[in-house]
Amino acid sequence: MELIHSDVGVVNIDSVGGSRYYVTFIDDFSRNTVVRFLKKKSEVLDKFKKFVAAMENLTEKKVKALRSDNGGEYIFAEFQQFCASHGIRREFTIPMNPQQNGVSERMNRTLMESTRCMLH
Repeated sequence: MELIHSDVGVVNIDSVGGSRYYVTFIDDFSRNTVVRFLKKKSEVLDKFKKFVAAMENLTEKKVKALRSDNGGEYIFAEFQQFCASHGIRREFTIPMNPQQNGVSERMNRTLMESTRCMLH
């Protein structure tokens, strides 16, 4: 829970429930991954709040840092206020540079390849 990697991915086809996006939260140490589906990117904060509450309850440890890209879903004021109030340090990567957020980008690719394989 020292560092959580996060990114939002896009699915080309809407799911049965109408979700078009997904967000991943990956623990840097264990690589434990949580995937949540979204209908809109604006739902990222709500999913992150639930993730933090569940992980802190489960592990009895606090989330200390969140690494994400500079996507609009991560940089708006309410998200920053939530992180500040919970003592979560923010780490941003350079926009349009997936190499700096490699853990999340690799997980997105793995998820999409697995999905294509299952659909095929």
